[in-house]
Amino acid sequence: MEQKYLFGFDAGTYESKGVLCDFQGRVIAMAAKPHKLRSPAPGFAEHDPIEDWWEALKATVQELLAQSGVSAGQIAAVGISTIMAAITPVDAHCTPLRNAILYGIDTRCVAQAEALNRALGPEGIKRAGGPLCVEHFGPKILWIKENEPEIYERASHFTIASGFLTARLTGEYYVDKYSARSACPMLDPATMTWDEEGCRLVCPREKLPAIAESTYSVIGRVTAAAAAETGLAEGTAVICGTTDAGAEAVSVGVVEPGDTMLMYGSTAFFASVTNVLREDTGWWAGHYTLDGLYSYTGGMATTGSLTRWLLDNLAPDLVERQAAEGINAYTALFAEAEGIPLGSDGLICLPYFLGERMPFQDPAARGVFFGLTLRHSRGHLVHAALEGIGYGIDQNLDLMRRAGLPVRTVTAVGGGTKSPLWMQLVSDICGIRQIIPEVAVGASYGDALMAGLGTGAIASPAEIKKMVKVKYVTEPDPERHAQYAPYKELYQQLYQRNRDLMHKLGERIDSGTKGWR
Repeated sequence: MEQKYLFGFDAGTYESKGVLCDFQGRVIAMAAKPHKLRSPAPGFAEHDPIEDWWEALKATVQELLAQSGVSAGQIAAVGISTIMAAITPVDAHCTPLRNAILYGIDTRCVAQAEALNRALGPEGIKRAGGPLCVEHFGPKILWIKENEPEIYERASHFTIASGFLTARLTGEYYVDKYSARSACPMLDPATMTWDEEGCRLVCPREKLPAIAESTYSVIGRVTAAAAAETGLAEGTAVICGTTDAGAEAVSVGVVEPGDTMLMYGSTAFFASVTNVLREDTGWWAGHYTLDGLYSYTGGMATTGSLTRWLLDNLAPDLVERQAAEGINAYTALFAEAEGIPLGSDGLICLPYFLGERMPFQDPAARGVFFGLTLRHSRGHLVHAALEGIGYGIDQNLDLMRRAGLPVRTVTAVGGGTKSPLWMQLVSDICGIRQIIPEVAVGASYGDALMAGLGTGAIASPAEIKKMVKVKYVTEPDPERHAQYAPYKELYQQLYQRNRDLMHKLGERIDSGTKGWR
């Protein structure tokens, strides 16, 4: 049977997506499965690895095969990406021992990050590429060790989300270099191998996966057991895979030095590709998803998830209308923000509803709507939220420029690109040109293309660049860009002046104190 298709699967924060494409990058079928973000305690963010990832993968395979009429034996290779980290301890049978602890939006391990930084000292922190924070694997695993010692001891491996799924498919435990850059302090970034001293501080080396290239490493093949469960053909090649942002960047042709991606998902994520590795930029630096290239990356904590919060909590009528009449609730909500003037009639939003990641690491930051009056409507709140996210994006792009990474044009991807209003606001605020690709399937499409590269079905990254077609472009309005300057200054001062109050309030909530004394 001729193999001429590629399967990509991505597990995101709120849903999983799958895609089948041919070797020319043409999409044959797509499927999506929603799931929940679980927050069992303040600062906690979790997924159920079986229900939210594995069952979604199985259902997606079945739906794609049914949609397309493609036989499983015609699929040449599988590529998988997921949210970053999602630390999942498993037993010897790759059965999860607890829910996965997600990326930086889960802030439970602040104390463990601080303890590891003290243990590493200045030299160790420099070797790790900077201070450890709630983004890193080490503090999350250490939290399990200190708070759930029985799970820590029972764990055969500590996997990340993509590594969990590839292990279920192949029986082999791997993490890709792009994702492993966050595995400090266990990782030696200079050699991309596990560091004995770092492992001593967190967990034994034998509990960690092998390290491989994201794209050009076929780490195994679908086992008979996995084939029976998923519907994939036994023996199908599986590449190592990566994190969703890396796969999404590949999906839109961010494959050469100088290319930059801005992903509008549940969080905002930035990735700039280079052929030179530097550790002094203030960004997370490391290997890219394509061999021989490096990337500077960073992310905000609350972007698309803030628009979802607004919809769920302030617009249940639009959700009900969507169910009854089929009118998209997000489209209707964003329409209410149309016509709201620049600056939202004096309303500024700090979008720190899950703390903040970049340009500063502050898990205790809190969301704010500042300047509310009785004249403000629901549309004002939405408009201010979109602007507030734009102000945060601007701060991050300024950080990139100060690091010597010229950013005048970005390729914008993700669900937020469906809103021309939001794209124009960000272009005006930041003074950047945004290119929105025509095929914006997302990370799952990038996974499929990477699987093609990894098995030779697609000749080179340059071929992927040729596949990308532009849907539309937003150009910044110089006059509006200048008018936004004072609002950006107020946005920055609002955080700086209220940071201590945010922390004080957070400490009282975390300690369970009721009322003020």
